[in-house]
Amino acid sequence: MTWNCSFSQNYANYTISDGLPSNHVYTIRQDVDGFIWFLTDKGMVKYNGTEFKQFTTREGLPNNDVWEAFVTSDHKIWYLSKAAQLGYISKDTVRAFPNEIPNEIINPIFSYQIDKDVYLSGSTKTHQLIDGVWKRIDDSKGQLKVFHPKVKSLNLHKSTNTLFVYDKDDKVIARFEAKDFILNAKRGHVTDSLYYFVNTKGYFILDLNTLKLYRKLFKDQLDIETVNYARINLFNNTLQISGAGFVAYLNDQFDVETPFFFPKDIQAHFGLIDASKSIWCATFNNGVYKIPDHKKAVTYTFQGEKVQTLDVLNNQLYASVYDNGFYKYDPKKYFFDLKLQLKGYKYGTQYIEAVDAMYYLSQGNAYSEIKRTPLLRYNHVTANSDNKDKVRKLIYHQQQLYGLFAFGLSQLDSNTFNVDKEFSHAGTSDLMSFNEVLYVATTNGLKVFENDTFTPKNYDNTLLNISVLNLKPLSDTQFLINTDGFGTYIASDSALEFLKGTEYLSVQDAFVEANAIWLATNKGVLVYEKKTSGDYFLKTTVNTENGLPMNNVNSVAVLNDTLFVATDNGLTLLSEPVVETSLFLDIYIDKVLWNAKTLSNDVSVNYTSNNTLNIKVASIDFSEDQQTDVFDYKLHPIQNEWVTASSEVINYNDLQPDDYQFIASKNGVETSFYFTIRPLWWQTLGFRISAGVILGVLLMSGVWLLSKRMQQRKDERLIREKELSEIQLKALRSQMNPHFVFNSLAAIQFYINDNNFEASERYLVKFSKLIRQFFELSKENEISLKGEITLLRSYLEIEKLRFKEKLEFDIVIDEKLNIETTKIPTMLLQPIVENAVNHGVFNKLGNGRVIVSFSYEDAQTFVVSITDDGVGFTNTQPSHKGHHSSNVIADRLKFLNQTGNWLITFENDVLNSEAKDKGNKAIFRIRQLNQV
Repeated sequence: MTWNCSFSQNYANYTISDGLPSNHVYTIRQDVDGFIWFLTDKGMVKYNGTEFKQFTTREGLPNNDVWEAFVTSDHKIWYLSKAAQLGYISKDTVRAFPNEIPNEIINPIFSYQIDKDVYLSGSTKTHQLIDGVWKRIDDSKGQLKVFHPKVKSLNLHKSTNTLFVYDKDDKVIARFEAKDFILNAKRGHVTDSLYYFVNTKGYFILDLNTLKLYRKLFKDQLDIETVNYARINLFNNTLQISGAGFVAYLNDQFDVETPFFFPKDIQAHFGLIDASKSIWCATFNNGVYKIPDHKKAVTYTFQGEKVQTLDVLNNQLYASVYDNGFYKYDPKKYFFDLKLQLKGYKYGTQYIEAVDAMYYLSQGNAYSEIKRTPLLRYNHVTANSDNKDKVRKLIYHQQQLYGLFAFGLSQLDSNTFNVDKEFSHAGTSDLMSFNEVLYVATTNGLKVFENDTFTPKNYDNTLLNISVLNLKPLSDTQFLINTDGFGTYIASDSALEFLKGTEYLSVQDAFVEANAIWLATNKGVLVYEKKTSGDYFLKTTVNTENGLPMNNVNSVAVLNDTLFVATDNGLTLLSEPVVETSLFLDIYIDKVLWNAKTLSNDVSVNYTSNNTLNIKVASIDFSEDQQTDVFDYKLHPIQNEWVTASSEVINYNDLQPDDYQFIASKNGVETSFYFTIRPLWWQTLGFRISAGVILGVLLMSGVWLLSKRMQQRKDERLIREKELSEIQLKALRSQMNPHFVFNSLAAIQFYINDNNFEASERYLVKFSKLIRQFFELSKENEISLKGEITLLRSYLEIEKLRFKEKLEFDIVIDEKLNIETTKIPTMLLQPIVENAVNHGVFNKLGNGRVIVSFSYEDAQTFVVSITDDGVGFTNTQPSHKGHHSSNVIADRLKFLNQTGNWLITFENDVLNSEAKDKGNKAIFRIRQLNQV
């Protein structure tokens, strides 16, 4: 029994159930945008890869029986039918134009196209669309109208079997013997310079420029005697010839090139090679078949059968087919020869080098093929127990043959195949001897079989307790662990690494060769290659898009640059490397609705409240496994970032007046749609500007009035505060005058009571001078620093007299200071100096010293420090007078700073807190703000 590889497969087949109006398809066309058109006896269909858009009499066709169409570069599809009105479809709108003779049927059986012009030609008449009417344009009796600068017409003389060629003056300029193409020939222009005839025997092309006739017979071109329904067309700037059973290109010499023969079981009578080199086949009873370019070299066998395993042993390929048998592949004949016919489930073929035997493992039985020995059958392997199971795999490990069954391992006698020992373990699935270790794959992880015991394999204190389907050696130090739903791991004796790209996949089998890995998964075949770094990367995925009948793969193998893929629907053979081709052509805006009304591109609409915009985006994509929602979009100016679509229809609500651009993008191809929402009168720019100006004027006026009023209030408040500050300063000065006088008179009284008239006289003289200075300066808010120093010196001299030389003082003046021009608030320092004398030195047991120092800081700033070595102000009982004096200083500084003329800071601190005579230091930092 021999199975031969076949090109036949379950090609993509489109019928009435998919959207065709009929399964009777005459021909197929591809327009300049990339859409595929099907011409049937029940109407026309426009197909973009996902949607069938029908055109029938309902949409305006004069007749549903449309057998031919022409495609012109102005995006028109000209339809041909027996009717009194014919025309084209443009932008999904059917246009029909009448015959110049009302109700006369046009029978365009020999029609043709030259550039954008279509000529409807019958047996004797030729029509052209002129001013919206089909007018007859042939002017020769029974001759074939030709559109060429050199040739006017052709004439076939059946009686003489001669083809005559006439020029513009009706003179014969060439003649050809026409015996071969007189009968039943389809004819017409194929380009502006090529005229063809084709019948069942062959085709003949007349070059109108050179007047050379090319005769081609199908017997010579295709080794076929006759071809039914043969025709020649210009598609995508290529000459193609097609008929029942084949489609091909014509080269420069009009010979058939790279013909593709249709699988016989689809019974196609016409084929079209589209822009992506996919082939579309038309049938009279089963719709349309699509054969992508990458599937042309794909072969299939065991169709409808479940191919379970593929094993490459000694450079030979073995396949097992469920309920059928074991087969061996003959690469020279592309045949699979039957080796052993068996029913039931198969576990594969194995070669055990140690015993030089080939084993065929099947449900309930194991068969061996020993060199020079016929096939020997062994009964089902059983143990000395009630457990009975099939042998799923054999391993020769450490001079011992082991067999795997569903519930553990069997130790077998390699000669008799009898079971010596049986080791139970539920859920075993595969067995592998690797680097002297026997590994067992189970539904509960990877186990090591040693000393008759199953031990879980530990990787970095982690147990791989997931379902393992099979194991496969990868190198001398690594092997593959293929799991059920958890992908593939690359393992060694001590390390474990996940193979990226296999997440959540069930990996049924693997094939390893050189630096490549092929994984048989539930999502197709994953092909990995090894980098120079030693890591593996996912190179490609082979699935239904590449020609597999299904994505769930049972087993995989590579032999002689051919990839073999086993599935539940047969075995697929592909050339390595597998080349992926995209069948995506374009993305376009299919329909736009504004408030449920169709909106055309680049138009304007009036704004309405609660408006809705619906945009339907479609693709021209003939991929079989396409994802219709994979495209990005954005709407300028309200969206600047791309959004991934979740539906083919994009909706917007309540758009405001503006100019909009909708952009959709897929696979690097973009399409745009422009529209404008016109504003209502109150939304116009002019109205907004006017309203804005008026509102702005009102707002500015209000702000101006408000700010003016606030400024007035502020000015009034500042004036009041300034007046108040001046009053308070004057009040402070009036308070300080009696304070100083009281202290001085107290000192004079002391001398008088002490009967020291001489001292009291001296004191009284100095006091009178000081009083005179005070009265002279009391009218001023500020005095020169020289005046202040003179006042302080007079005061301290009086106090020194009062203290009977117990008091010493120094006044230190920085040479940089110009005491003549530098100003200071009147009597600012005197209260602090007084405190230093009366509260510091006065309470000290010994002599005391007060130092007043004036330091230059900058042109507007100087520092005054008043230091004493007394007991410290905090060690004295603060009298009401002293406390009042310090409050007066603080209040005065506050008001001085509020005037805006001064910036004065004051600090007071103890010099030595640990000493008995602590001392005190007061510092003024005085800055005159209005000094230039």
